[in-house]
Amino acid sequence: MVMKAYPKLILRDFKKLYSKFVAIVFIVAIGVAFLVGLLTTAPNMRHTIDKFYKDTNTADVVIQKHTPFTSEEILNISNHYLVSEVMPYFMIDEPIIVDDIYHMSRIVLLDFIEGVTMNKLTLVEGRLPELNGDVIEVVVEESQAYLLDIPIGFTTTVQGKTFEVVGIVNHPWYFAYVQEISPLSGRPIESMIYVDQTFLDETTYTHVSIKLKGTEQHNSFSGDYQTFIDNRIEILTESYPDYIFTTRFQNQSFVKFNSDVKIVEVISIIFPLFFFLITVLVTMSSMTRIIADQRIQIGTLRSLGYSKIKIITKYILYVLLASGIGVLLGIGIGIYSIPFIAYNAYVVAYNLPPLSIEYHFMYITLISSTMILSVVIVTYFSVVNVLKEAPSNLLKHKSPKAGKKILLERFTFIWKRLKFKYKSTFRNIFRQKRNLFLMLVGISGSTALLLAGFGIKDAVELSGDAQFNQMYNFDMELGVLPNETNITLIEANEQLNLMIQVAYFDETDYINLIVPESYDEMNDFLSFRDTKDKSVEFKSDSVFVTKQFALDHDIHVGDLISLEVNDVTSNFTVTGVVAYYFGNNIYISNELIEDVFSLYLNKIYVKLPNFSKLDMNQLQNSLNDLDNVVHVQTKDDLMASFKQTSSSMNSVIILLVIFASVLSIIINYNLTLINISTRHKEMATLKVLGYDEKEVSGYIFRETFMISSVAILIGLILGRSLQYFIISQINVDGIILKNDIYPLSYLYTALLSIVYLLIVYVSSIPKIRKIDMLEALKSFE
Repeated sequence: MVMKAYPKLILRDFKKLYSKFVAIVFIVAIGVAFLVGLLTTAPNMRHTIDKFYKDTNTADVVIQKHTPFTSEEILNISNHYLVSEVMPYFMIDEPIIVDDIYHMSRIVLLDFIEGVTMNKLTLVEGRLPELNGDVIEVVVEESQAYLLDIPIGFTTTVQGKTFEVVGIVNHPWYFAYVQEISPLSGRPIESMIYVDQTFLDETTYTHVSIKLKGTEQHNSFSGDYQTFIDNRIEILTESYPDYIFTTRFQNQSFVKFNSDVKIVEVISIIFPLFFFLITVLVTMSSMTRIIADQRIQIGTLRSLGYSKIKIITKYILYVLLASGIGVLLGIGIGIYSIPFIAYNAYVVAYNLPPLSIEYHFMYITLISSTMILSVVIVTYFSVVNVLKEAPSNLLKHKSPKAGKKILLERFTFIWKRLKFKYKSTFRNIFRQKRNLFLMLVGISGSTALLLAGFGIKDAVELSGDAQFNQMYNFDMELGVLPNETNITLIEANEQLNLMIQVAYFDETDYINLIVPESYDEMNDFLSFRDTKDKSVEFKSDSVFVTKQFALDHDIHVGDLISLEVNDVTSNFTVTGVVAYYFGNNIYISNELIEDVFSLYLNKIYVKLPNFSKLDMNQLQNSLNDLDNVVHVQTKDDLMASFKQTSSSMNSVIILLVIFASVLSIIINYNLTLINISTRHKEMATLKVLGYDEKEVSGYIFRETFMISSVAILIGLILGRSLQYFIISQINVDGIILKNDIYPLSYLYTALLSIVYLLIVYVSSIPKIRKIDMLEALKSFE
């Protein structure tokens, strides 16, 4: 009979605790989903591109030399013991006419007849080229931010031969929307054309793509792969000292994607861990409260002869079922939603293949077991703690704690002026210390997550504003042929001529070297600020290194650094580390460099204060037609890459804010339910005394809003600390963010937290209405 009654009791308890059961399921699900989803996002993004590289048989290394390769040289490379596969090809940058305007195009000759075996093209539209006697069929790279939209059927003439576009393709080496520059002319590449190698009368090869033996077992983004490639390049360089080797780590698409994924990874590790800790704490507290509320039932079961193990099992089953369902739901949501949302946010910056999901069982197992074990262990010890008491004591309600004077009562000039309802509110807040602690932790934690989400978005926007609006005091940047700086179209405007050249740092890394023609004009075009955000002046002896590069290479003011430019090496003393958020530069005064390196001016900054956007576009078009102008970019053009990063980050941040918001509502709702269940006898007494529904609700929610107000303030402080820590950890190649936050974000966070409390308040009113006064008061007997 006892055995039959026990399952019924368990079933009845499940029905009675249904709302709390659902709350635990959802809290666990959100916590697990968020952590699993974000922790697997970066690995899955890397896995997708690595799989894409393997599917397209993308080259590990591209080899070049100053003259075309001979057949013997290619054979020699293919026979090298480290090389598994080679594909030679010819590439040249030539201008083509599109819409009556010359645009620089990269023309690549491939073997379409036998088939392209390496760096396989992905066909987007149309078909691949075939031999056609009338015209030469070609395919073009799909249009994007920096490449023209050339349709199928378009024709143009190259070297006296007619090209006709028959297909649109994607090349795995160019999947990021970045500006490719022609190394010979310095002009930006605006189209990429792939044509069969029979275009040339004689077979000629300027490049050789190679696959190395043993790379298939490595992920392209892993440290093992980089070490493997570096070791192989060292050996190949000894074998072929006159060759130029370009690995994926010098490929713009790979570098940009890897940097963006690292930013996602930093956020994905720190942000969800804080999120997860809050969910674990609130879930454990919910179970502790449920067990405390059922002490009379536990005492009854003990009196009826049920063993302690059987009673413990009941609650373990309950929490296992709730957390188990939550974990399974969370894993499903996490794996199949968050990575897709985060990954697809980057379509504005990349031409990406579909996301390929890899099930990271280590993450899933660790997160799931941590969540389930945490609540099971707390549940076990909570029941064991209750079972230590004699059954006769358990059958009685636990006596409420004796009232104590609170600190506010000692300030009699304030206390005596308070109404009774406020006095009781303050006393109840400090009498229910467990509820106070839970609400402070839960609400401050969710508020902190909200502010951190807004703060990460702010850091990206503030960085862009600091660099492009506060530092850059020019409106247009021109790339020109060496020392061709006398341009009639801009001679009436204020301009600064500069040299921008790639310099090698300590023979291991490279950085953009920027030298003004006149150091004293530099401050009019660039406003430098140090790492403490103080203005610094560029002088005749200035050597300024940008912050991210300085951090990465442990460079400080006063250090001696070595730079190599055009095979000439010289040492310079660093006079300043300056704030710069997107890119790595070193600014050196012309006074220091003109006797060391050959100074040739190839860049012009121009101020156009009275130009409208239309005027600027017209000037840009006119300048592009000049032979001595390599490229023209307005400030908006320079911001394009930043805007892509900002847009992609915004989608990720919106995801973080949504999850933090849902967590906030569920945590607040759950804590309110706990508070109501703890206080239902008090509320029943108030109803008997004649309090109306509004006054009874106010009795509970007055305390809630007071505690919440303090919790929100604590959350804002914690959120700023969390945001500061996350941003300080983002230090990837060429990107460092301004660690600040907009004041409005504090306001938005506080308002949202209050809105969520109001939602909880409205949704909790029916619970108060359902309180049975007779049943609640009868239990005192």
